[in-house]
Amino acid sequence: MKTFLSALVLFSTSAFAWGPTGHRVVGEIAEKHIKVETLAKVRKVLNGESLARVANWPDEIKSEPAKYGYTFNWHYTDWKDDQENHDHEHSTGKLLPALDEQIATLKDEKKTEAEKAFALKFLVHLMGDLHMPLHVGNGIDQGGNFCKVLFHNTPSNLHRVWDEDMIDFTRLSFTELTQFVSRTHGLKSLEYKQGSILDWAKESKEIRQMIYPPAVLIEESGAGSPTYCLRPYNEVAANLPKISYEYSYQFVPVMEKRLFQAGVRLAKILDD
Repeated sequence: MKTFLSALVLFSTSAFAWGPTGHRVVGEIAEKHIKVETLAKVRKVLNGESLARVANWPDEIKSEPAKYGYTFNWHYTDWKDDQENHDHEHSTGKLLPALDEQIATLKDEKKTEAEKAFALKFLVHLMGDLHMPLHVGNGIDQGGNFCKVLFHNTPSNLHRVWDEDMIDFTRLSFTELTQFVSRTHGLKSLEYKQGSILDWAKESKEIRQMIYPPAVLIEESGAGSPTYCLRPYNEVAANLPKISYEYSYQFVPVMEKRLFQAGVRLAKILDD
């Protein structure tokens, strides 16, 4: 049992979405778009804390697998490239039903304040996860964690690039990043609120299929996935894609849009 839990912690700690800054941005944006009466209820449930403050709690509790291990597979779902419809039954990750469960708890007047606080902390976090493209994974490379790359010549992996590297490279605080993405996307907030959780997951899947860098060509590799996602090819630095300014120029705007969409959609859910 101890070995299993250790492996679970190893997986889950490498599968954060957006990192601390990104999750706080989602919470901050949501608070700027929810109704005044909704915000009052949020603060009451959270004992005065903000959504930005609690947004990373579901990642922090991964240090207690004996107590919270049952939540570790809530942070992601699988949606294979060749599947038109999401296969709820066979997905190893339970992100979509977990979101539904937290929403149901917040709507249930019979639930305790502690249960609602738990659900609200997870809801703000999981809405961020839902909008990180690699948390709607292909079921092959652990959400890009197996895909080793060089980010500005520093060893990383594709998941970490989207999780933290691109955000950290901006050198912006979460409040600054909130202001920047709100200025860019604010006029589309009503448009972005349209759709369902499943629709928003499908958006992540479609983005995910575009963000894998081209593989470094290796003769006779026979690889069905990008070579930098597979051993032994990704064990050699010369075989790894070099992600730099060009990649960031293309995808930082996509990342910022997803953060904003997650925030305004969280606001919509809370108002509802």
